[in-house]
Amino acid sequence: MHETLEYLTLTDAAKLAPGRPSTNCIWRWCRRGVLSRGGHRVRLHHVRIGGKIFTTADWLDEFGRSLAAADVEYFSLDAEVEASRADLARPVNPRGREADVERAERALKAAGA
Repeated sequence: MHETLEYLTLTDAAKLAPGRPSTNCIWRWCRRGVLSRGGHRVRLHHVRIGGKIFTTADWLDEFGRSLAAADVEYFSLDAEVEASRADLARPVNPRGREADVERAERALKAAGA
């Protein structure tokens, strides 16, 4: 059975979208998409019927969730990079360094290497 979708004009979609973006903004989301922080381009799914462009409330919701997911992925990776940079930027204490070397040598001997 064929599913019927309730299509929205871009003007109606703009009224439903959080923050009330302009109709032109919704058109850009359809045509160009939005570049997420991670560099992925996310586009609003749409159809062209005749000379008009339509979307649905579900597609608008999916667009927002996809963009948020792409940003979460980027910020998760960014946090991992920052944590590794913090470890590298830690000042080296000469006595602590010697203790680290001795500890590593003991671990190697215990492992049989």
